[in-house]
Amino acid sequence: MDIDPNILRTQATEGLSPKEESPTPSHSGEENFVNVLKDSIARVNSLQNEADKTIQDFSTGQNGVTLHQTMIEMAQADISFHLMMQVRDRIVKAYQEMENMPL
Repeated sequence: MDIDPNILRTQATEGLSPKEESPTPSHSGEENFVNVLKDSIARVNSLQNEADKTIQDFSTGQNGVTLHQTMIEMAQADISFHLMMQVRDRIVKAYQEMENMPL
């Protein structure tokens, strides 16, 4: 399954505050890469937590949560989780390929 770069760009910038959209320049690309990964994982975790809260609110009838809202939040959390797993798999594959390169 190929990942569309436009979706990644949208997913990466969606919901970020203006402060987070323009990160300060780091000293190395490695630090920036690590920060992007950490931010992405935090965003996926946040979406999962929001979906869980919406499910709980829908189950108890609180805050006027509808079935549609619940299903949409669950789908967003599921898609973001699967995207994160695809990225992780590609990073692991790249690492393994580099590890197997002859010196």
